Amino acid sequence: MLTIQLANSSTFRGGLRARIETAPPAPKPALADPEAWNISHDPASQIVTVFVRSSEGVTAENLRRAASLLVRWLAYNKIGAVSIDLAENKLLAPESVFALAEGMLLGDYRFDAYLSSVESHTIEVNLLTANPAMYENALDRAVVICEAVNLARTWTNEPPNVINPVTLAERAQNLAAEYGLICTVLDDHQLREMGAGAIVAVGQGSNTPSRLIILQHAGSANEKPVALVGKSLTFDTGGYSLKGSEAMLGMNVDKAGAMTVLATLIAAARLKLKTPVVGILAAAENMVSAYAYRPNDIIKTLSGKTVEVLNTDAEGRLVLADALTYAQRQFKPRVMIDLATLTGGVVTALGSIRAGMFATDDELAASLFQAGERTHERLWRLPLDPEYAELIRGEKTDLVNSAIPGRKALPIVGAIFLKQFVDDGQPWAHLDIAGVADAEKRRPYCPKGATGFGVRLLMDYLETLE
Repeated sequence: MLTIQLANSSTFRGGLRARIETAPPAPKPALADPEAWNISHDPASQIVTVFVRSSEGVTAENLRRAASLLVRWLAYNKIGAVSIDLAENKLLAPESVFALAEGMLLGDYRFDAYLSSVESHTIEVNLLTANPAMYENALDRAVVICEAVNLARTWTNEPPNVINPVTLAERAQNLAAEYGLICTVLDDHQLREMGAGAIVAVGQGSNTPSRLIILQHAGSANEKPVALVGKSLTFDTGGYSLKGSEAMLGMNVDKAGAMTVLATLIAAARLKLKTPVVGILAAAENMVSAYAYRPNDIIKTLSGKTVEVLNTDAEGRLVLADALTYAQRQFKPRVMIDLATLTGGVVTALGSIRAGMFATDDELAASLFQAGERTHERLWRLPLDPEYAELIRGEKTDLVNSAIPGRKALPIVGAIFLKQFVDDGQPWAHLDIAGVADAEKRRPYCPKGATGFGVRLLMDYLETLE
């Protein structure tokens, strides 16, 4: 467990101190652990130095990385306390303290709920300053937002025998009650009655049917809400368009978009944002059974548009189609943003560095891009030219759920399909996070597994609206 507190530098005494310094690039050849070049400990002076080896100097991102390395070094060496003098390290701006705390809190995360034996360790970090009050808000915000990121990571990492659409709805209701959110859950019977045929179809092969989970942060501003919509496939076999066994591994992470939405709503409530925010989690489990939907099935969506299923493994766009329609009809949002691990094609295009962004509104796209640059949850805008819609035009139905022909422009096809369910004039952005939602190996302040991508980005964006 990690705790960070502000302490007055004039009265604090003793213990290990940490410094953050710039340094030239590490010598070559690198050690087996490249990060070993970036930290040193002098037992005589009781000073541990973390080196920022970057031509950019001490940026917010480099602070996050340095702080993460520090707490992991402390944990590895079983050191329980450290102090950092903000003035001595030239960390005088509240934004620097925010980034420092982010790196520590995110870097300390572990998903160890299912280990039979876990060695507990407590680290106390004291930030020394002559003016603690100056940094209290920055530290409080960092704690709330990072706890939300780590919540998103944990729930995304949870296995499918623990989180399914039904148990997710129960968990969301409990969390909403704890933090003062309004929570509404629509079950498969209600969804069928209202005409949401797409989300019902995707989940009808499972023993745990689909749920649409709606979370509302009322805020205090008298304006239309920002709607956040998340794909929550609690597990995805691919359905009758069955995934291979290797491709099926890790499909518990296919709920990452919705976990980001849920965590963002929690952070918005805890920080008492003025802006009203609505979160919609489109939850389903895509399984194979006698009741599962099939290729060539024709589905009527909540919007009234019909879709022929060409690929049951292109299910995320179907659950989102009904969720987007519901968001617009029910809340008439000022802005609508969806997040989804939607396509493998975006991984091919952008790897694990940036998420794909599609938008109908240039101002919204610019705002999200800048939020991504500030938080290092980076985006890259991809096109939505109307000609791409020809790839999903049906012959027997309004639309098909997979491209004709073949595997052209896969991330764009997914996005242009969703666009068919966005009203004209509605500012909307789609973030395809398939490449960034899950870390195949440790990253600077994220262990292997779910990353919680998007919580910090969305909170940064929402805070600009305040």
